[in-house]
Amino acid sequence: MTKSRYTLFIENIAQDALFLLFFILLLSVYRAAFLLVFQNTLEPSTSAHDILLTMWYGFRISLKTAGAATVVPFILCTLVQTAWPKWPAAKIRLAWGGFWCLVFALLFQSRIPYYKEFQNAFSPFLFNTFHDDVGAIVQTAITQYNAVWRVLLGVLLGAVSGGILVWLLKKSHILATPLLRIQKKVWVIVGFCAFIAPFAVFMRFGGSFNYTHSIYWKNAARMSQHLLNEAILDDVQALYRARRIYRDLAAHSRKINPDEVRQAAERFLGKPLEGDSLLPVFTRKSQGAKIEKPTHIFVVVAETYMLWPLLDNYKELPIANGLRALIAQPNAILLDRFLSASDGTMFGLTSVLLGLPDVNLFTANRPTAQEPYETALSVQLKKLGYKTRFFYGGYPSWNGLGVFIKNQGFDESFYSADLGGESGVWGMEDKRMLQTVEEHTTDEPTFTYILTVTNHPPYTVDMTQEPQISSPEKLRPFIPEGADEKAMLEKLQHFEYADYYLAKFVREMQQKYPDSLFVITGDHADRWTMQTNPPLYERLAVPLVIIGKGISKEMLAPHTAGAHMDIVPTVMELILPKGATYYALGKDVLGKAGTQAQSGLHAYYYITPDVLGEAATEKHELLPNAKEPSAEELNNLRSALKDTQTLTAWRVLKGMELTK
Repeated sequence: MTKSRYTLFIENIAQDALFLLFFILLLSVYRAAFLLVFQNTLEPSTSAHDILLTMWYGFRISLKTAGAATVVPFILCTLVQTAWPKWPAAKIRLAWGGFWCLVFALLFQSRIPYYKEFQNAFSPFLFNTFHDDVGAIVQTAITQYNAVWRVLLGVLLGAVSGGILVWLLKKSHILATPLLRIQKKVWVIVGFCAFIAPFAVFMRFGGSFNYTHSIYWKNAARMSQHLLNEAILDDVQALYRARRIYRDLAAHSRKINPDEVRQAAERFLGKPLEGDSLLPVFTRKSQGAKIEKPTHIFVVVAETYMLWPLLDNYKELPIANGLRALIAQPNAILLDRFLSASDGTMFGLTSVLLGLPDVNLFTANRPTAQEPYETALSVQLKKLGYKTRFFYGGYPSWNGLGVFIKNQGFDESFYSADLGGESGVWGMEDKRMLQTVEEHTTDEPTFTYILTVTNHPPYTVDMTQEPQISSPEKLRPFIPEGADEKAMLEKLQHFEYADYYLAKFVREMQQKYPDSLFVITGDHADRWTMQTNPPLYERLAVPLVIIGKGISKEMLAPHTAGAHMDIVPTVMELILPKGATYYALGKDVLGKAGTQAQSGLHAYYYITPDVLGEAATEKHELLPNAKEPSAEELNNLRSALKDTQTLTAWRVLKGMELTK
């Protein structure tokens, strides 16, 4: 018997309702499972109310996700089959539902190792993957994060949830039958039409009818614990958040116009910009050398060297004893209010070298990078008589690094093949690479830029051959309860390995060339911590360590903060005579009080001596022994940092001239 269009419409609406209900519940199940997997990282004071509130907020935000998934079958199945009864609506709905069952299952399986590594349910850095060494990333995912069995488990979960969806949709008659028994069909149609619009709005705003009371990615962080806040976002919403933050920065960078850049330049300068060149914005006059000009300048960007192992509350943990001992010297400084340029190595590498913040434009691959940047430390130190050298244990093909380095005025560059060492997934071990730097250093004045590589998963150093590294027995008492012991031991030992050989290199070079200057920072943090509920500060901060003849701890003025882009002006101000010209966009972290760097800019965060906050939202965290800034102060800071990004984006995309 042929069904009427009304009957088909009601039956399809019943299936859509169950389709929507299923995915709301499925996302809630995955949220609960996520909390269950990481339950040992919750604070002991976490109450049932906290968990229920997290689930409630998550349920509301998942209304958006499930609603978006249901729109397609409503349009392509319900509406189309009502107009064309022979349309295969049931098959299309099942195919669409099966697709999302698989997607949600695979995302859930991806989220677990991602959170373990980055303590985020997906971050903007995820979208840089295809600009990186994809082969190495895939190998890392397989060897370090068990990608193969996680994919297989995801497929199995997708199949199971898909089977449940099929079973549930077969029960749609339970909803459809009562509606079909209503004699006055017009009441059903009118009621549906009156209901659907406000219901769609309610779903769109996450259980509300307007933005004021809605819940979405920008205001979802409503709990006091990081894990609970990340659990509120389902996997799709977490991906959406990461993509929006990533895209918005790139979009701002690409859409700027000359008038906007001029306004940013004039705010930056505090006066009108004469002419169409941005060069005055980048031009600095030295305040006078703070130390005698060193024979050798070493700038080291250390792979995944976070600040937190150097903090006092981790002093018993023996993984950073090398750098700790160096910092304790009277001729050493540690700036602990310091951020990397972004979450990836290449961004830190280019920011430290060029003195520019990251604006999500992959600076090294831009046509403007084919010519030397005025601000490049290599370019400026070469003019001062230094032979410029670059050492990296990896490969020049990575992100076009070899071409970029050559274009930035380096006289020599050395990679894994040049150094003659055995290479792992990411390159040559630090032990041998740093030894070759030492072997290549003579009495000739040099600027040496070093990028280390070993402290990166997959962790491949055989620690049984490194007796100076702490044994598992010594490190095991520090591992948090519930953590993956094997994985944590690998991380701890490889961090200590990187720290040990970096400190060894510095000590040996100090003995050979006592007047050397060393500037050391991490390429990024945000990998792992020893905390179950880490503050942003411990997740994101990297150290800035300056060591050398003439350096004293008194040089670091109170109320100082900075980021990678501030290294160029800091080095130049250390050695240039008063009045000498150099080029930079950042500030000297060792400048006199009131003129020094007082904030640091990460692509997605900012830091001051008082707070660390998200650039895209109003979320911020008070730092230790700090005072709460006013809303006006934070707004002014965010505006100034946006101007810095605007100026950088134009320089990277267009150059120094303001041409329309």
